[in-house]
Amino acid sequence: MRQNYSIILTGLLVFLTVLTVISVFSGCAGIQTKPADKNYFELQITVPASAPNSFFIGDPLLVRTFCINPAFDSHSFVYLIEKNEYVTDYYNEFIYSPTRLITEKIAENLYNSNHFKPAPTDSRQDITYLLSGKITRLYGDFQATNDPSAIIEIRMILKKNTGKAFQVISSKTYLAQEPILSRNPAHLVFGWNKGLAKIMAQFISDFSKTGLSK
Repeated sequence: MRQNYSIILTGLLVFLTVLTVISVFSGCAGIQTKPADKNYFELQITVPASAPNSFFIGDPLLVRTFCINPAFDSHSFVYLIEKNEYVTDYYNEFIYSPTRLITEKIAENLYNSNHFKPAPTDSRQDITYLLSGKITRLYGDFQATNDPSAIIEIRMILKKNTGKAFQVISSKTYLAQEPILSRNPAHLVFGWNKGLAKIMAQFISDFSKTGLSK
């Protein structure tokens, strides 16, 4: 009886030892495995100035931070893979929020035209134009395997100070659908950059056609 008990105890100790070894090696393997690195991207757009040395000339403009469709309110890139089916990419992100990023790029390019300059304060008497907007679409269209594209759509509302209130003089949605070489995140960002540049060029052209520009 005592011998059987000794055999059982020995077997139990061996089993526990094996479990310990497995746990140690599993833990070591977990420590040694590096998580996949994230990639961070910034948008860069260039719209040629309408005149040489035109930075900070024109009428005072205040650009309010744009809002965004909640479906695309994410640092992570968003992809459309099937009709009405979107996924987010944990490993590829904007360097900071897309609303802040796009608003800043829009403001920089408008101030670099010969139509606008930054309003000195946010007081109404110091503002001639007020721009607000909403990013309605911002994603990579990956539904077609061999025909990916970068999608960006922005609703832009421009108001002019009449002295008593701000009156809407332009309200338009601008859509850019740019073909890209592949689903590579860098190609997607290039497509967004190109699309945003086209939107800004169209917005400035529309403003010029209103007869309000000097």
